[in-house]
Amino acid sequence: MGVMASPPEAHNRNANDVQGAVYGQLLQVRDIHGGVTVNAAQAPPPVADVSLDPPRPATPVRGREELLRTLRGAMERGAPVPHVLTGPGGFGKTTVAAALAEHARSAGWTVFWVRPDAILPSMLEVAVELGGSRQEAERFGAAPRSAARWVWRHLDAAPRPWLLVIDNADQPELLDPENRPGEQRGWMRSSPGGFVLVTSRVDDPALWAPADVHRVGVLEGGEAVAALADHAGLSELPGGTGLAERLGGVPLALSLAGRILATHGILFPDANSLLERVDGDISELDQLAAPVTDTDSDERRQLSGVWDLSLRLVAAKEPLSAPLLKVLSVLGANAAAVPLRRLPLSELADGTLADLDEVGLVRAINALVVHGLVTVGQRSGETSLRLHPLVSETIRANLGLESLSQLETAQRLLEWRADHDLALEMGAHSALHTVLSRLHGPAHPAPIRAKMLFHRAVSQLGHREEAEQGLRSVVSQSSSDLGDTHPETLRAQHALADALRALDRIDEAEEIYRAVVGKRESVLGPLHPETLSSRQQVALMVALRGDLDSAEEDFRALWQTYEELSLQDDRIALYTLENLSFLRMHKGDHDAAEEGFRKVRQERIRALGRNHPVTVEADYNLARVAFARGDHTVAAAAFREVVELREEILGKDNPRTEQAREWLEKVRQALSEG
Repeated sequence: MGVMASPPEAHNRNANDVQGAVYGQLLQVRDIHGGVTVNAAQAPPPVADVSLDPPRPATPVRGREELLRTLRGAMERGAPVPHVLTGPGGFGKTTVAAALAEHARSAGWTVFWVRPDAILPSMLEVAVELGGSRQEAERFGAAPRSAARWVWRHLDAAPRPWLLVIDNADQPELLDPENRPGEQRGWMRSSPGGFVLVTSRVDDPALWAPADVHRVGVLEGGEAVAALADHAGLSELPGGTGLAERLGGVPLALSLAGRILATHGILFPDANSLLERVDGDISELDQLAAPVTDTDSDERRQLSGVWDLSLRLVAAKEPLSAPLLKVLSVLGANAAAVPLRRLPLSELADGTLADLDEVGLVRAINALVVHGLVTVGQRSGETSLRLHPLVSETIRANLGLESLSQLETAQRLLEWRADHDLALEMGAHSALHTVLSRLHGPAHPAPIRAKMLFHRAVSQLGHREEAEQGLRSVVSQSSSDLGDTHPETLRAQHALADALRALDRIDEAEEIYRAVVGKRESVLGPLHPETLSSRQQVALMVALRGDLDSAEEDFRALWQTYEELSLQDDRIALYTLENLSFLRMHKGDHDAAEEGFRKVRQERIRALGRNHPVTVEADYNLARVAFARGDHTVAAAAFREVVELREEILGKDNPRTEQAREWLEKVRQALSEG
């Protein structure tokens, strides 16, 4: 809709005027570019005989009391600067503006409501409503710069205060193609005649300065539940808390869910029943709430629509932002913080991101931040990116086969430094499994691999029984769908053996490892890295059974193979050296053990970084060597650092953290006993 206003006494006396009281519905057809405004039936206004109203909230406006109080306090005739509401699509900026417009109208102000996609004819109509000549307006239709000066002369001289709302200014250049909107030389200005409010997805204070910028966020707690109940038409909503939390407090999602509850009461008698329906697939919300159409207004009323529109707006400025956001929607599933170190340019490069350099990456991230799709913060002293969970989930729900390149990039990033951010990796692998199963079918190797890696991360986070059950299911599925000797089946079997080892079920684990070695030697060859990995695990099981001499011989032979292949810095080769050093420590050869552990630590710092869990494992082993030597002071300091690092990386309740804490207590006890 082009422009809506509730003008005072001044009316342009021309063929488009309507004089006298108007009741029922008024259909007003304008001369300028064929604009049409339909006004719903309402009580006749006391003064004006033509009423062009802004939208009015259908339900109470929840959770915005402080923001509206601030805006009402700032709303005065001749306010020094315009005000701007920013935030992602669907977060309720228009609702806040409509509430302020209702306040202004009730206070006797004229309200103009325009959209920037037709701002020139809309603003010319504003001037006509304030008494400007329609003939002059038609002449200015081809001269935007002159038109702006003409319109603002009428606004500045308006006999009665007005509120001008420019809604959905998601392309700020439409407000002034030649200047920054905040310079107030185009359609966004402060004025002695009234107050200007702009809503936009573009959260860039520098762009709008010196305007006052207010960020509109999600609804929290009880306000979200109340909004959900309002849209459902209920005074109370049992189960509403769980549904509101699932929807992340996003006002548009709450509105859609409330509409579904109000319309489909037989299907969904309460909030819990709807929660169960959308919990696995958030796209159900759009499908249940309303039919999909191609109009911009309808697009803004759907979750998928608001994010797709945001993506198109961002891509128009920074084309690489859209594929990057798709990658982040996987890595940052469940609102996980994605450290910038997880986005190395060497691993990001693929078909759609091949041209990305360091400057381009920064520009792409900034574009996503400005449009409210990504937030930047600090986590554990490093810069991280975060997506609202509903944003990432909705984006993933709309990924198709054309996005396989981004999905492959996400998978490559996850495996590039596996086991470094276990909670992030667990959520990302789960998200990958869901998307890849939808695109390829659950029997495809790609989703099976993602499912296996998910359960592997679950095991490493300490949920070992749950992981074992999940991995048995993956092995069964992969054997049935891909065959008993398929590489993914063998990887799943190897991971299952890892989970059994973590549960101290050594005999079961060894049996599986030995079977996998035989199959891998047959399928992949005896020197394939995955074959050597299984051989390493067999040797470890021999050691855990107590046959240290045989285990040492196996590890020594395996390490020699890695040396012959010049693969001493291979990830599994380092595990082999670590285990060989551990056996030497048990046999009292502390110097050889320390030398091996230090080499492992050095290579892991180089490849994985100081704070990777397996790097910290080398620190733990060096602390064990110090204790074995009887150097308890050095051991105490080393174990203390390991405890701190594991608490930060794995969590305070992780079994490995508890293990280091027990050793620290043992060393302290030894020190106290002299």
